[in-house]
Amino acid sequence: MGKRGFPRREPSPKEVLTHRLRLAQEVAPPTPTGRRGRPWRYPHALYLALLLGKLRFA
Repeated sequence: MGKRGFPRREPSPKEVLTHRLRLAQEVAPPTPTGRRGRPWRYPHALYLALLLGKLRFA
């Protein structure tokens, strides 16, 4: 039970991922934008957010 006797609502998986991504964007280093090599497919913050989820459920 939450405050004042109301049942606590569980966040959806999408809400959890967006919250983790927001936290990871604050911590992760910027994605390199150099001209050499193949460009990054996903930003570093997304990898970090997914690893946080893996740590939570592993």
